[in-house]
Amino acid sequence: MKTLERLSAGQLFMMLYISRMVVNVTYSSYSSDVGSLRYGVTASVIAMVITFFMLVPVYFMIRTNKNRNVTDNAFSVFRWLGKAVALIYGLYFLWILINTISFFDIMVKNAANPNTSVFILSLAVVGAAVYAAYKGIEALGRASSLIFIIIVAALIVLIFSLIPEADILNTEPPSMENSTDIMETVFNAIAKNSCIPAMAFLLPLASGNLKKGAVCWAFGVYLSMAVMIFMITAVLGDYLDTQVFPVYTVTAIASLGVTRRLDGIFLGVWTAGMFVKISLFIYLISVCVKRIFGNKAAKLSIILSGAVIVFVSTAVSGTNGIFNLLFDVKLLFIFTMLTGVIIPLVLGVVNIRRKKCSGMQI
Repeated sequence: MKTLERLSAGQLFMMLYISRMVVNVTYSSYSSDVGSLRYGVTASVIAMVITFFMLVPVYFMIRTNKNRNVTDNAFSVFRWLGKAVALIYGLYFLWILINTISFFDIMVKNAANPNTSVFILSLAVVGAAVYAAYKGIEALGRASSLIFIIIVAALIVLIFSLIPEADILNTEPPSMENSTDIMETVFNAIAKNSCIPAMAFLLPLASGNLKKGAVCWAFGVYLSMAVMIFMITAVLGDYLDTQVFPVYTVTAIASLGVTRRLDGIFLGVWTAGMFVKISLFIYLISVCVKRIFGNKAAKLSIILSGAVIVFVSTAVSGTNGIFNLLFDVKLLFIFTMLTGVIIPLVLGVVNIRRKKCSGMQI
């Protein structure tokens, strides 16, 4: 793992776009009521506005302390606080990874190909991700640029292939009667904003216009989400209520020329996106471990993190009690707000107060 690594703002936000789209395409009845997707276009607009506000504390914290990441900021206050913050973020990123791999296992096993060994498939994806994380953020940034193009192209192809199957009468306009469903979708989208806590570590590594990049990231993510939800509801109609993974369902309906079904292509593209997200978050775990235990432990943590997420996700996907806790959206929302908003905001305010006190002493 390299000690000094940089990437461009474009590479950073392409990685984060891919990481979020992996979440969006796996919207499932396991985590929420898929029927509420009927009002997902309105929910996407609301969630995008809230996300813009969520971005402010991370950017504020970094700018108030010489472009240092969240653990650097915490260490500048108290050393023990820096270790505590690193532990919180490390566990959060590990939780997100287990969540991600578990959904991958469930979708492959229940929707894509029941005969596939999800353990072997997960092991292969995570193994490649471990290698990428060990190579560092620069190498991952370069790989993400190509995968980003592939994913965007696949989404465009999917959307255009679904147009002949869509019926505008299947969509429903938002109303006050639907406000509960709308807010449920918004809540779900905000809870899964794990890319914002990731920015608390990654923004200092990026060069370029970070404000513009963050705005483009949020706009791109929720525009893609809104268009995808619109097509799903227009194609599936009332059939939507019976689906576990509605995005995967429409890929099986879509056809393009001689390619009668796009679900195989979709699974391959999703796996590539999974590779980027897993690599990125394993790297972030190693950054947290480095802050607590040092560089040698950070290198070892990359391998250990990969092993943990493969075995734990395989176990919890078949255990209802742990499974329900893992996918508790309310609990996820609390920790996303803690790591993405509250901690950066507190540290940013502390930085301002310390600067004012230093100025008064002078």
